[in-house]
Amino acid sequence: MSDDLDRPGKQENLEDLLRSLVPSPLQFDHVADLRRERERFELAKSQSPAQMQWGRLVPLMLVCTMVMLGAALFRYGDNLRGLSGGAPSETLAQEQPPVSAPDRFVPVSSHGTILKTSSGGVIDTEAGPRERLNIEYQDAYHWHDPKSGTNIRLFRPRSEEVIVPLPRD
Repeated sequence: MSDDLDRPGKQENLEDLLRSLVPSPLQFDHVADLRRERERFELAKSQSPAQMQWGRLVPLMLVCTMVMLGAALFRYGDNLRGLSGGAPSETLAQEQPPVSAPDRFVPVSSHGTILKTSSGGVIDTEAGPRERLNIEYQDAYHWHDPKSGTNIRLFRPRSEEVIVPLPRD
């Protein structure tokens, strides 16, 4: 069949046939069907789960934020009242006596670690030769608040100089 179309006479006949075709008018019910189909497609696209619904997301975020704020105030409200610059009301002061920091925190442990030792050299004293030792420590202190579960750890470096007597021959 492609051999028939390759000939110049057949192509001209085909082109003449195509030119002679007259398009039929579009039917109105078909146009209405196309519009309804387009509206259904747009509605399905707007309601798809992949589409972000900002009208639903923003109020949900506001509700979650308010719930979290309420939970934080319920849990840490007493601590926040103590941090505010205003004076607490007298009813709150009568219900709960103020708690001082030394009463709240319980010591858990303390220890010192030797980080570095070095010789400061030999010195002569009236009692004889002595060696000067330089010792660097790191002290660690740990406190715990059983009421709030807060832990405080303090690390403090310190150094000492120790004079050690040397044996004589």
